[in-house]
Formats: sequence, C-alpha cells, structure tokens
Amino acid sequence: MSNVPQNNVFGIDLGTTYSAIATINEYGKAEIIKNSDGGATTPSVVYFESPTNVMVGSNAKRAGTQGPEAAMRVVDFVKNQMSNKTWQFSIDGKEYCPIEISSLILKRLVEDAKKHGGHEVKDVVITCPAYFGELERLRTRQAGEMIGLNVLKILDEPVAAALNYGLEVANVKGQNVIVYDLGGGTFDVTVISIGDDPDKTDIRVVCTDGDHQLGGKLWDDRIVQYYLAEFQENTGTDIMQGDPQDVHETMYDLRIEAERNKQALTTLNEVGYKINYDGSKANINLTREKFDELTTDLLERTIDLTDKVLEIAGQKGVSKIDTYLLVGGSTRMPQVEKRLIEKYSLISGDTLRYFDVDEAVAKGAAKEAEIAKIKGLLGGESDTPGESTEPPTEAEIERVALLTGKTKEQVQEIANTTTRKVATKSYGIEAVGGDNISRVTNLIMKQTEVPVTVSKEFGVMSDGTTSLQLIVYSNDETEPIVELDMSTKVDETDFPLPQVLNAGMPIQIQFTLTDEGKLRLFAYDPTGGGRKEAEFTPEGALTEEEMAAKKQQSGSLQVK
Repeated sequence: MSNVPQNNVFGIDLGTTYSAIATINEYGKAEIIKNSDGGATTPSVVYFESPTNVMVGSNAKRAGTQGPEAAMRVVDFVKNQMSNKTWQFSIDGKEYCPIEISSLILKRLVEDAKKHGGHEVKDVVITCPAYFGELERLRTRQAGEMIGLNVLKILDEPVAAALNYGLEVANVKGQNVIVYDLGGGTFDVTVISIGDDPDKTDIRVVCTDGDHQLGGKLWDDRIVQYYLAEFQENTGTDIMQGDPQDVHETMYDLRIEAERNKQALTTLNEVGYKINYDGSKANINLTREKFDELTTDLLERTIDLTDKVLEIAGQKGVSKIDTYLLVGGSTRMPQVEKRLIEKYSLISGDTLRYFDVDEAVAKGAAKEAEIAKIKGLLGGESDTPGESTEPPTEAEIERVALLTGKTKEQVQEIANTTTRKVATKSYGIEAVGGDNISRVTNLIMKQTEVPVTVSKEFGVMSDGTTSLQLIVYSNDETEPIVELDMSTKVDETDFPLPQVLNAGMPIQIQFTLTDEGKLRLFAYDPTGGGRKEAEFTPEGALTEEEMAAKKQQSGSLQVK
C-alpha cells in the first residue's frame, strides 16, 4: 500500500467511453491510479447485473455480450446524455438519470483507488468537454456529490491536458498550443497560450469549440454499417429486420468488435470478422484504406472545427501555433496524424505531438485539484471580475508547506500557476425589439475570457409596468441579437418594481459568468431604486430533494 500524502487530491477524467483517476504522488508528480484490472483507464460502461448489483468497466462491457437480455441491461455513452433533460435508463422497475449512471462510474474509480492504492478519495476535480454548458457542468458536479465527493472544480478537458503538458514538458513557456482532443464520444479543439514569465505558469484559453457527438464511436458506427451491408450482400439477410432483442444483442457485439478492429487498424493494414446470424454466416474483411474512405467526412468535420478556432484565435491576436497537441484515444488512428500533417504542414514529434494521450486529462485534473487546494489554504481565488488576491506572504507559504508536507518552493510554484478560461456559450436576455418581436439580446459573448461581468441598459416596453419577467437564454452565436429558436432557455425570474414605470424608462441588467460557467444576474431600476439578484440553476439539474432520493436509490447498489 502506498504512502498517501496529507491533503491528497485527485483528478478524474469522466470520459464518454473510458474514465481515469489520477493523484499527486509524494514527489509532486501526477500519476494514474490503476484499476482492478491493472489498467490505466476504465470503460465507462455500466451493467445492471441484478436489482442490487452493478458492474462497471471491462466486466460490464463483456457481460453485455452474454445474450439478448444481458445486452439490454448495459448502458454506455451516458456522457452524451448529460444535456438531455428527459433521458432515463429503465431497468428492474427503476429509472436512472445520467447523473446517477455517471455516479456509478465515479464510484468504481473511487473504490478501485482505495482498494488498490490505499487512497481515501474526497477532494476532486472532474473534467468535462470545453463546450459543456452550465447544465452539463452542474450535472457532472452532482454526479460526484452523489457519492460524497467534494468537487473542487469542473475543469475543461483541453485545459487539463494543456496544464499537464505545460507543467511537465520543458521549454514550452511562451508557446501557443492547439489541443486537438478526439475522444470516444466527443471532440474538442482549443487554442491555448502558455505565458512566457519564467517564474510563473499561466495557461490561458484563447478560444475553443467542439462537437459533443463527434467522437470515436462514430468511426465505430461506420464499421458496423459496413459489416451490416456486407453481410446482407453476401447472405441476403438483413440483420436489422430481425427480432428486436436479437438485433440489440447483435448490434452490441458488432459495436464491441468494431472498436477492436478500429484499434487493430492502427498497426495492421487489414482485419477480418466472421458474423453468424440466424443460420447465415459471412467472413468480412476491412482494410485500413477502406476504413479511411468510410470515415473521411468525420475526419473533415474535425478539420473544419480546427480551422474555425484558428480563425478566431487569429482575430484575437494569436496567429502562430507552435504545437498541435493530440489528446484522446481516437487520435491514435493513423488518418488523424496524416491529415493534420498534410493540412497544417506539421512535423511529427515536433510541431505535432502526442503526450499522455489517454492519461493527460486525468493528470491535468489532479494538478488543478492540487492548485485549487493549495490556493484555498493560501486564501483562495476570486471568481469575481476585477478582484484579485494578493500574493501570499513568506509566512503563509511556510504555513501551507507545513500543513501539506510540501517544500516552500513547491507551494510557491503552485501559487504562481494560473489557468484562465473563456465562455463556451453566449448568454443573453429576452427583449422586445423595435419591430415588437422578442429576440435574445446577448450580453456575454462566447469566447470571452471569464470571469466576466457585462451590463446593458434596456427600456421598459409599455406604460404602467409594475414588474418585469427576466428570461435568460444561452446560445452558440456570437452576434448581439439572436432569434429565440436559436437559443436554449436557462431560467427566468420575476423583478417586482417599487413603483410604476412607463415606456422607455431604463432598467439596468448585469450578467456575471464565473470561470466554471455559473451565471448570476443583477437587475437595477434607477428610477425607483429597485434591485433584483438571481443565481440560476438550469432546468434538468437535480433539486436537493431529488438528489437525496437518487442518492438513496443508487447507494443501495453494490458496485463491482
């Protein structure tokens, strides 16, 4: 059993297809904690074995291949449902929301860390895709809180990868890095600048974008579609027209095999697979060339998004990219490196780099957890724009060093490390325009550095107004005025006015967005002096009562 440092902290990469947990060892380095199988990553797959037992990980993935009924008891790719307010997985007379399923994956990671590393996991940073909005971030936080974790932060995955890179690799100060993160279920592309101050580590997100449905699973799906078509052509049998349970089982098996074959094509030029279905058999071969042909459009979608963030970065003054950093298991596909080298005239191992492909995000999250914990002990960080904490005194550095068992130099280095992020959504309020049509007026624009506060004055629309209904929206647009149907409602609040206002009289609306995506509203009536403050909990997150009930339901399950 390893020695566990005092005030230990952990980073968790809660991935779409694979998850991992990391900690800071006694030498101040981030390291992955191996799971029960001895692996660095755990499949994000849950198998409901019975009403009281669930499997998570490799065993859950295998269990789903044991017949039609078993396949129906498996849930995977739950991270893609974090934005879906109505999605539920129904089994054994109960319904589980994405928060609960995610909490079971986290529970497996935590229990493995204790069983195989002697770690008592409490203080954690959990990662999410950069483009996750407030709802998805809050649901990710609630998944951790459901199993009793103290979630210090929800951290963007590319920021975690860049933090790991910036703190581990020599001679990266002053670099502009683009993090190309192609995972199992999502794609993020983020431009990050690393400050050139030799005494500090400053990692600043310049801009970011992504696609929450564009990941390695889509490459797997293309293989599955190819196998289905080839099987039908060779045998005359359309698998998709069979018995629904048999189809579900066969499709699950095909997905598992497709992932294996995709991985094999990283080193092999050809793979084969034998399909048996309803008395028909067919041997199907797939070459790397055919695989690349089947998935060209998917790869080009990542290139289009990369071009988009490069253009935005250029508009923000970052025109030169020093390193393309590849993160996520799906970047191992040879087509990715080949296309990036061709498109951007890169040199493998120099301007194009793989670094901790599967582990970077969890390790970076562990480092961010350590930074958050140490800075908390030193007096904390402000998430209010314009406010900054004073540099720690020598006495404070020494006190925290004694508390944590670190050297004063280590504490000072952590105190001098900062990460700055941008808004991944635009946020606005519903307002009536001159044509008497309601639209969203954006106050905070996507790609704006956070934390940020923005104010705007609006005019009251009609005489005799005694209260205002303030409806807040988010969207992916960067225009000041956006149609309602291009936006998603965040929440609303009523603002009772202390006196009657007439048309044209002013109302001040102020939005503050924290670096973790928490939105606050302040409204002010300069005529009557009325004030309204609101901090929104997006629809789809669990209430305290729902959290307690769901915690009891999931807590009764034995995870193995």
